[in-house]
Amino acid sequence: MKALTFRNVLTELDALGEKLRHAASQVESDRHRALSCLEDELLYTIAYIGIPTEFIPFRQWDYQACHYSDHIDMLEYLSRFDASGLMMLPGASLSARAVTTLGTPEQQAFFFSRFAHPPCWAFFAVTEPEVGSDTQSIASSLTPTDDGYVLHARKKFIGGAQLASVGLVFAREGHFQRLVMVEPEQAASHMTITPLQQFGLQGSNLTEIEINGLPVTPEHILGYDRKGLNQGLVALGHVFERHRPMVSAMALGTAYGLLKVLDNTALTPDQQRWRAQQWRTYHLLRQQLSDIAERYQSGQSHYHTTSQLKRHCTLFVEMVAHRMPHLLSEQAWLEDAPLRRRCRDALAFEYMEGTANIHLMNSFRCYTARGGVCAHVY
Repeated sequence: MKALTFRNVLTELDALGEKLRHAASQVESDRHRALSCLEDELLYTIAYIGIPTEFIPFRQWDYQACHYSDHIDMLEYLSRFDASGLMMLPGASLSARAVTTLGTPEQQAFFFSRFAHPPCWAFFAVTEPEVGSDTQSIASSLTPTDDGYVLHARKKFIGGAQLASVGLVFAREGHFQRLVMVEPEQAASHMTITPLQQFGLQGSNLTEIEINGLPVTPEHILGYDRKGLNQGLVALGHVFERHRPMVSAMALGTAYGLLKVLDNTALTPDQQRWRAQQWRTYHLLRQQLSDIAERYQSGQSHYHTTSQLKRHCTLFVEMVAHRMPHLLSEQAWLEDAPLRRRCRDALAFEYMEGTANIHLMNSFRCYTARGGVCAHVY
């Protein structure tokens, strides 16, 4: 068995990145064909990081050796080729952390057993059309009945639901927050999944989900015996905190790819100085990302630093993307459709795992809670 580390897969990542690039170029016209471009065991192996090892079919790799920093390094490197293609890959995504944190052994087996037959997707539905991801204002409801519950929910901007065989839906049961396991195929008569039009990161396949009167048993409610905040909000916090550095990694990888294009472009002296400054910024943010990943691995993560980094990385990649058409010749810009698409993708990271205002508030709260220690937010 080979250790699944960044160092051990590095020599394969360039070839995998080209597959991501090819898939992303197909997704706007033929999603089925795009998905077929990703049929690669090592790509699936990386996509399954975070799923409990007993449910992973790729036995030649030692997932226990894969540290969080290894995963971050893989995501950043592959995003240099195409982050949209990366987001098309199967896997449990955000759901895995919540299920492993709150689920009983029986619930984990129910949720993860299907991943033994790849490819398999899952979704995580929190955001709502009217209130976004504000968990205090969520309208989706889980109502008690004589023989269980019924679920009513309307969720928006949910990735991967069209392909998913299982997912989690965040809803309220009175004053409690609940995460409900839902199987779209079995819930088809109560559930509609509608694809949304997207401008960037089309590989995420965002959808709107509507659930009306879906019968639910307690066995499908994560942490059913746990009450209060520990059941819902804390679990969500852990999920998002773990995922935000991954978004930062994808944003930085995208910025790296754009800057490499400029390395092969004739620039004026002023433009060369600007490019050099952006490379310095990239390396600074990349080091901060590595530091956060190491702290997370050792159990010393800080909620506000993940928010700060996500905010800085999304601002950085947006700035580089906005600058690209002004640095390339008109012909080079107009003839490079994949580059234009990646610049569009760069603007979509802002909406992943919390918009800028959320992260500014997270950082400010830490600033005040720590007695005025500078959070260095801009």
